[in-house]
Amino acid sequence: MRHRAPVAVAVAVSVLAAPVRAQTQEEQALALLRASSAQSAIITFCGKHYAIDGTTALRISQTARDVATKVLGTDRANAAFKDELARRYAEVKEVGEQQWCTDQREELSEGEVRIFKN
Repeated sequence: MRHRAPVAVAVAVSVLAAPVRAQTQEEQALALLRASSAQSAIITFCGKHYAIDGTTALRISQTARDVATKVLGTDRANAAFKDELARRYAEVKEVGEQQWCTDQREELSEGEVRIFKN
C-alpha cells in the first residue's frame, strides 16, 4: 500500500508532462486544481459512506495544488482553487452526497491508485 502514494503523485503531476491534447500550462494547472478539489471533496464527504485512503487523497490534492501554484502563482492558484472548491461542493450538493461518492468510487475503481478501499 505504501508504494501507491508515490504513484498517485506521479499521476497527478503527469498531467503537466503528457497532456492528452495540446493544452496551455494554465489550462493544465486549472485541470490540476479540479483534480485537487475532487480529492478534497472525497475526503470531506465520502468517508461517511465508504472506507477511503485519506492520506493518499490528501497527497494527490496537495501535489496537484503545489504544481498549479508554480504555474499560476500563489494568489491566482489560491483564488482559482477557492472558486473550484465552491463549484465542486455545489456539484456534490446538487447530485447528492452519497450518489456523488458512489460515482467517484466507480470512476476511480479501474485505476492503479485506490482512494476507495472498498
